Amino acid sequence: MCRAGLALVDLQRRAADKFARAGEMFFDREGLEMATREEVARYRAWRLREAGDVADLCCGIGGDLVALGQGRTVWAADADRRRLAMARHNGEVYGVERAHFVAADVQTLAPKADAVFIDPARRSDRRRRRGEEYSPPLSWIADVRRRVPQVVVKVGPAIPEQDLPGACEVEFVSSSGQCREGVLYFGACATTSRRATLLPNRHTLESAAGPEVSVAPPGAYIYDPDPAVVRSHLLDELARQIDAWKLDPHIAYLSGDAPGNSPFIRSYRLICWQPFQLKKLRQTLRDQGLYPREIKKRGFPIEPPELQRQLRIPKGGHPATLLLARLGEKPAVFICESAANSADSM
Repeated sequence: MCRAGLALVDLQRRAADKFARAGEMFFDREGLEMATREEVARYRAWRLREAGDVADLCCGIGGDLVALGQGRTVWAADADRRRLAMARHNGEVYGVERAHFVAADVQTLAPKADAVFIDPARRSDRRRRRGEEYSPPLSWIADVRRRVPQVVVKVGPAIPEQDLPGACEVEFVSSSGQCREGVLYFGACATTSRRATLLPNRHTLESAAGPEVSVAPPGAYIYDPDPAVVRSHLLDELARQIDAWKLDPHIAYLSGDAPGNSPFIRSYRLICWQPFQLKKLRQTLRDQGLYPREIKKRGFPIEPPELQRQLRIPKGGHPATLLLARLGEKPAVFICESAANSADSM
């Protein structure tokens, strides 16, 4: 009992990054790892705000239940009775009053609800990326859709593009600079084909037709798009929105002549750029008194920590950001400073 109690305390400490009331909740390790972050769950519940009763299938420890169950009836099902008990307790912690719990293989159920949310298991002895490796598999969703008007399915952010079904909205959600998950919306809750959303402020970017975005050499600024935009394949929509162009057809960095005003980008003022050669880069940084405080890459073979070690630039210079990419087949490095730092120094 003492060991179990210590393990729970450790899990509650780790869960504080996901849940505001983590110290009162119950978890197991895998259940916590798979649980939806509270701010993401609240956003999803907001998107289903017009639905009445909701069925939460594969509810796990109740990460989504605590948001979906606010002010309405929710039916929660999971094959793991221990996690179902955790979900019941965690729902009580968040004041969920109209929750009903069913221990069952969700594929045997015929839910009668206005909307169904499904969070298939994506881990056992390894992380499962393919949709048909989920439990239940994505192909089962077609059966649910025949019975329920609105269906929402959580998928991993790294799900292969070919596994995403048609006739639905595909949304990728970013929080704290990371693409946390993908979501499939079927029925009335689907309002576009692709969407990228940034939390906590619910900034959203939707797919839209428009002219082809040009490819050109870098301007005064380089923009690093949020990973949800990249994963949603909405780079062209973002570029048109901020009057930017691409540096390469296959690289997600954008460029423009102004600092850029969008929550979907981190903006950097370009100091200089050059073909990547380690010795030349080291010399450029030393000549300009720059220290590479931040190193980022897209389509580049060297990992940032390894490059930092190879450069051997001592701290103390003006902080700079190195953006590494391939332009065509040639590696290049963009030496930048953040647009905020640039403004502060003017």
